[in-house]
Amino acid sequence: METPQKDVDPGCSRILLVEDDPEHVFIALTVLRQVLGDDTQILVAENAEEAVGIIEKFTDTDRPDLILVDLYLPSEGGFRVLSSLRSHGFGSDVPIFVVTSSMYDRDVALSYELGACAVLFKPLSRAQLKEELKRMGILR
Repeated sequence: METPQKDVDPGCSRILLVEDDPEHVFIALTVLRQVLGDDTQILVAENAEEAVGIIEKFTDTDRPDLILVDLYLPSEGGFRVLSSLRSHGFGSDVPIFVVTSSMYDRDVALSYELGACAVLFKPLSRAQLKEELKRMGILR
């Protein structure tokens, strides 16, 4: 019996999700697993400080394949996380998606300026995630 081909690039198996709202964490985990599969490893950081700590510990061999960052985190927020990702060389080889409820053009523009390759709007949906993953070549 032939094994069916997955629609996901086999290299996309580790994700960093930076989100403080438990409801949005649940939605994101559900959508990510629906789209990428149950065997995808998803690290969750609940605030900017925790995310920066995780980012600083990544090595070249254990970097995530995809990063999703909530823009409006408590205290220093998602912009700090984006700046840290950029200073640690993420963005060129690891796609960064901002997930936000903000409709402000300046937030979207600054997200792209700080290295995001996509801005997704809350609540995260399977359709918008799939569309961006296809655009990035992660999903066939």
